[in-house]
Order: sequence, then structure tokens, then C-alpha cells
Amino acid sequence: MATLSFPGSSASSNYELDSSISKASGIKASSLLPPNIAEIQLESKEAVPLPPPAAAAGPPTFPEGGREAWTVAFGAWLAVLVSFGFLNAFGVFQHYYSVHQLAHVSSSAISWIGAFQTFCIYFLGTLFGALFDRWGAKPLLILGGLSFFLSCFLLSLSTAYWHFLLSQGLLGGLALSALFTPAYTAAQHYFLRRRGFALGVVTSGSSVGGVIWPIMANELIAKVGFKTAIRIMGGVALALCVVSAVLVKGRLPARKGKKFFAFELFKKSGYTMFCIGMFFMVWGLFFLVFFLPSYGALHGFNASMTFYSVSVLNAASLFGRIVPGFYADRWGRFNMMLGTSLASATLTFACIAARSEASVLVIAVLYGFTSGNVFSLQGACVPPFIDDPTKIGVAVGQLLSVSAFAGLTGPPIAGALIAHYGFWAAQVFAGVMILVGSLLIFGARQTLVGEGKKWIV
Repeated sequence: MATLSFPGSSASSNYELDSSISKASGIKASSLLPPNIAEIQLESKEAVPLPPPAAAAGPPTFPEGGREAWTVAFGAWLAVLVSFGFLNAFGVFQHYYSVHQLAHVSSSAISWIGAFQTFCIYFLGTLFGALFDRWGAKPLLILGGLSFFLSCFLLSLSTAYWHFLLSQGLLGGLALSALFTPAYTAAQHYFLRRRGFALGVVTSGSSVGGVIWPIMANELIAKVGFKTAIRIMGGVALALCVVSAVLVKGRLPARKGKKFFAFELFKKSGYTMFCIGMFFMVWGLFFLVFFLPSYGALHGFNASMTFYSVSVLNAASLFGRIVPGFYADRWGRFNMMLGTSLASATLTFACIAARSEASVLVIAVLYGFTSGNVFSLQGACVPPFIDDPTKIGVAVGQLLSVSAFAGLTGPPIAGALIAHYGFWAAQVFAGVMILVGSLLIFGARQTLVGEGKKWIV
């Protein structure tokens, strides 16, 4: 006699199939059951073994190259060309406004426009870094492109000082941050060992933008006027942002439901020291980027060379971002950043003695090379402090937010020093701040050495 037990029934209530039925009818007992049950071996009481549990997921891997990785890097390069490229060209606007629309406004006050733009692109990095971790890059790049086009359109209509401050400083800064942070962070999802070189390539977009935008502004303003020129530049930027949004995408798991901030990261002394070091670094590094055209005009540069001096500086920074970035992956990212930051401080001091057009251009070339490397490696130096790779976006964002206050106050301080004491005082201030930042970053480096991470410093 065979017994079929149904789940949830007791032994006394089990259905019993008398083997005599099958003898009398000539029908097998198993054939009375549905086909799927008839196939069960009724005599067997052995449990069906469960599949083994899935293995725990390991740490994320990185492609370190390939078509998809470099496609994303190119899309990020376009976003950086628009964002930091436009910011790096502000020296042209600083000088143009002081001669035309805002000739009645002090140099320090005009610098607040670029300072607010710098503040926004840095400070909002935490917000857009966290949003990138949740939503990915595409919606943020689309938002940034549309916002930047609107910023350019409103800028073309500006006549009063506060118009420029709101349209270019605040709205423009918001747009540029929405472009830069997700693009810069997405590229890091594809590289680890070669991250220094990859980010050098990505951030070289700011150098190319710093060359293109001043030349475009100079030529277009001369031919079609300021209003039309700015609108054309906004349209070109929007087209580049659309292409970037198509190409850029992240690949690490989203951090849905996570906090926008990761303040626990500041418990790591190395990360905190690095953030403070970059604060002082940004306080000094933007001086020549903003005031080089004005310094050149003071020493007799013609109008065209005043515009092109910024392009010369940014053209040199193109090589400064890529070449040292390649060797940084071999010799250490912190080692390379410290070397180029000390060189930047030295060149800032040396600019005090530069009086001729040739000497100023030499300073611009060398400074562009060294400072470009510092900016390109700041993000690549963050991951060694972070245990969870999915927090890279918010970690980089917090770094940028700390640096934002330096970007906000540095240019106006320099402008005030120029107005009261002359350019030499601003140059000394900038050089000393870069040295202080270098010292703090060296301290952050030593914390990694103490943790045994000597291969990445």
C-alpha cells in the first residue's frame, strides 16, 4: 500500500490507496493522479535538496579601458569642456566687463561674478554627486545643458551688475556643476589602476574649453556684438551637452535611499586633511586664471593678446592634465600633485618679476601646465580614502563643496589686495595659500602611507 501525504495534513488523514484497487481494475494507482503528481516516486520520502546559496558579491571591478569606457570618458570630456572650460575663460569676461558694461564697477566687485560661478560649481558638487549616485548621469547632464543655455540667454540681456551676478554667477554656476560632477564621477566608474591618466584626459576638456571659449568670444563679439555672441556660445554648449548626455553613463550600483551626505567620511583624518588642503589650494590657484588678462593689460598687452593670454594658459594646461596624469599612475598621484603644486606656487611668486609680454606668456605656459595637473588629480586622490566605491560620487562632491568657499572668496580677496596694494600683494597671497595647501595634502598622503597604501601615493 502506498501513501500520498499532502502538505498540511496529519498522518491519520492521509489518503490511502489500496493496491487491491489496481488489481481489480487493472489500473495503476499512479495513473489516477494528475500527470505532474504521477511522476513523483510515492515510496520516496527524501527531501529535494535546495540549491546552494548564491555567493556574496565581491568588490566592483573596473574595465580599465575598452570601447565603452573611453566612450564614456569622451562624453565626460565634452561636459568638462563646457563646465570648467567656461569657468577657466572667466578672465576674459573679467577684463571685458571692466572696460565695457561694468566699467563703473571695481575689479574686486566684478570678480564676485566669477567667484559665485566657482562657488556654485564646487559647492553644489555634494548635491549633484549624491543625485548621480541615485539617478545616474543623463538627467543631470540634460538639466545642466538646458540651464546653461538659459544662463547665456539671460546674460545676453544683462545691463546692471546684479543681472550679471545672477545670470552668469548663480544660474551659470548651478548649470556648470550639474554638468561637471556627474560626468567627472561617471568616468571613475570605469578606471581604477589607470584612473589618474583617465581623469587627466577627461579634465583636459577644461583646457580645450579654456582655449576655445575666449577665442570664440573675441571673434564673435567683434563681428556680431556681445548679445548675439553669448547666445551663439550658449547654443554650441547645449549641443555639446546633448552629445555628452547620450554617451555618459555610470556602471556601479545605485545608492537608492542613501543620504545625500556622508559626514562619516570626515572621521578619516586623511580625507579631512585632503579636503582642507584643496581649500587652500583653490584659494590660490584661481588667481592667475582670473586676473592674468588684467595683469597683461597693466603691462601693455594689446587687446587681442589680453584675450589670448587665457587661451595660452589653458592650452598649456591641456598637456599638464594628460602627461603628468599618465605618470601619476606609475609614480603616485599624491607625489605628482605635490610636485606640480609646489611648482605652481613658485611660478606665482615669479610672476611678480614678470613685466614684459614675453615673460608673462612664459609664466602662463608653465603655470597652465602645473596647475592643470593639480585640478585633474584632485578627484583621483579621493578614492584611496573611501572603503565603499559606491560613495565616490558623494565623497568627491563633499571635497568640491569644501573647496567652494575658497573659490567664492579667493578672487574677491585678490581683487581687494590689487586695489589697495597692487598686484604683488595678491600674488604673494596666492602663492602662500598654494604652499599651505601643499603641506596639508602631504599630511593626507602620509596617513595613507601609515595604512600601508604606499602603491597609490
